[in-house]
Amino acid sequence: MKTLTKNQISQICENLFERLPEMLRALDIDYVEHPNRYAFACPVHGGDNPEACCIFTDGLTSKGNWSCWTQHCEEDFTSSLLGFVRGTLSHQRSRKVSLNEAAAWCANLFNMSIEDLDNIEEQKQRRLNVLDIFNKKIERATPSISREEIRSKINIPSNYYIGRGFTRETLDIFDIGECSAKKQPMSGRVVVPVYDEHYNYVGCVGRSTNESLQPKWLHSKGFKKSVLYGLNIASEHIRKSKSVILVEGQGDVWKMHQAGLKNCVGIFGSSINDDQLLLLEQSGALNLVILTDSDDAGEKACQQIVKKCGRRFNYHRPEISTKDVGDMSIEQIKQELYPQLKGLFNEE
Repeated sequence: MKTLTKNQISQICENLFERLPEMLRALDIDYVEHPNRYAFACPVHGGDNPEACCIFTDGLTSKGNWSCWTQHCEEDFTSSLLGFVRGTLSHQRSRKVSLNEAAAWCANLFNMSIEDLDNIEEQKQRRLNVLDIFNKKIERATPSISREEIRSKINIPSNYYIGRGFTRETLDIFDIGECSAKKQPMSGRVVVPVYDEHYNYVGCVGRSTNESLQPKWLHSKGFKKSVLYGLNIASEHIRKSKSVILVEGQGDVWKMHQAGLKNCVGIFGSSINDDQLLLLEQSGALNLVILTDSDDAGEKACQQIVKKCGRRFNYHRPEISTKDVGDMSIEQIKQELYPQLKGLFNEE
């Protein structure tokens, strides 16, 4: 058997998802079609539970993957569709089928010759070369995902944060929910979607709700801190008030918003990068209120931000009685911050 190249196997995998029913029938699998998955008895370990195994047909991170709920067979053969074919054939043939064998079986099923696979790759490369002429550099853009689709995949609002003083209204405004799907990177985490100013989805951050689940914070694949968190909500208030409040974390943004200070954005940490600085410049703000943590590290971060921003803004550094604004109650924010910011915001 001729060994298939990585590109040839990739072409086969792309066909698998588009022809799922055909593949399942060829493997002699009786399935039930649900809105977001095909369910069936696991053909890898030979179980008889008709809903124990499934292939996901929807979902931000699960689409095109499979999972066995009882024996977790995907861990032995990978959760990809080709891994599913390989596992099923291994059970049927009573021996470990190689990845190359599984790919060859799929190619034969779809009547795809080696020449066909090479032609597909050649055509794809030709299209990329054309793009390269016009763009100079090919960049892989994040697939366009609507806010409605994001909200439909998580349970909003997050009960975890309701128990920490945030209102349902605040969490709903920022689309803060929890991922209940199993076997997903964000499983067991609060999902914090991140949008740019125009509500274009750029990625998400997952917060562990269990100390045993590490790391505490998990970013979606390819996520870059090139946006200002909450700018999609704060931009109008920034333009009207000519002022912007800069905080470190997402929870700080929610707390300030809930306290009525809606011209607040987060920088995902204590330092600001060039992309975020450009967004601040374009926001229409003249005044920059810096509310990094009140400890030595936060003060150092504030000085670095001022140095990086230069003379672009009028700077303000309010004093707070807690380490960060996220630790403050709504009443504390109103008693401590409001007097210090009085007269600074001139919303029309």
